[in-house]
Amino acid sequence: MTAAGPAVGKPMQSAECEPARSHRAVVAVLLGIAAAAYVLAFYGHQAQGTVSDVDALWVAARALRAGQDPYAAIQSPPWPWRVQYPLPAVLVMLPFSLLSLMAARMALMGSSVALLAYGLTRRAWWPLIMLAGGQMFFAIQSVQWTPLFAAAVLLPGLRVLWAIKPTTGLTLFAAYPNWLTVVGGVVLFALAFLLWPHWPDGWLAAVRTAPHRPAILRPGGVLLLLALLRWRLPEGRQLAVLALTPLSPHLYEALPLMLVARSRRELLGLALCGTVGLGAWAVTPHSVGPDHGLLSWAIVFLSGYLPALIVVLRHRGGPELMLEPFTPLPHPQDGPGPGDSYLGPASLLPGEGDQRVSG
Repeated sequence: MTAAGPAVGKPMQSAECEPARSHRAVVAVLLGIAAAAYVLAFYGHQAQGTVSDVDALWVAARALRAGQDPYAAIQSPPWPWRVQYPLPAVLVMLPFSLLSLMAARMALMGSSVALLAYGLTRRAWWPLIMLAGGQMFFAIQSVQWTPLFAAAVLLPGLRVLWAIKPTTGLTLFAAYPNWLTVVGGVVLFALAFLLWPHWPDGWLAAVRTAPHRPAILRPGGVLLLLALLRWRLPEGRQLAVLALTPLSPHLYEALPLMLVARSRRELLGLALCGTVGLGAWAVTPHSVGPDHGLLSWAIVFLSGYLPALIVVLRHRGGPELMLEPFTPLPHPQDGPGPGDSYLGPASLLPGEGDQRVSG
């Protein structure tokens, strides 16, 4: 691969318009604090015993620190689920296990949102729209990893963390493959084997009880394979692989799909659809079954996955470019439409730019 020259046909984002790093850092910290405060307020109004998605990992990390089997520390029942993450996720949770449970929830979501906000503002402020969608609020109140995984797309040094949840990580790696990500994941797994050699036994036992199914096995999910028509684009690969990957039918899984947007208008549309989905989830009865019920799937499909598919199918051209999120496809004959704000490939920073496959 060789570095690409400036793309033609789209106006470049001038260096003067790019947010200063100091301003980005301040905004990111403030948004991280707001996310932590939201977690505190949300769980402060929940019934006693309400658990977040990260609680089991927090308990498992404390068990590992005590020299105990982290997978034996969580049994279902009384927990609603077992530790369905590989041991690298427990290792990443170790620093947070030094805090109280509520503080750990706040710290994880605060840092994740801050990193995502910092990555989103590399070229302009408008990608922060991603933080206003229902997908983000669902992820925060669930205390999920997806904001951190999305941040890793924009801050490549974090991509090693995709190894802690191989399902979601695989969908993002399919869109943005990198050998350093593979090497980092191998190192993280090697460290896990050094600390607890028999951890796959507990993990696989937990995975066998998981109710997660690929989207293509759910009503309407096969439509997502239409993303294969855009296989040469990162967003096409991301959505197609997601359709084949076992995931829970919740709106936070659609958060990384907001990265398929290539304009302000597309991102705003995805955020609005996600907000409608969050509202629908709040006013509908929740299933207590192991598979979360058909209604939960319908909400995430109609408000998260299907809008992302529509956006992906709108995109044309650019098969030779490894485009980053929010970078426009190079169509010399087309200009930006009303309400669109583009970030040109030529404005990418050294080392972060798109690449052209030679030959």
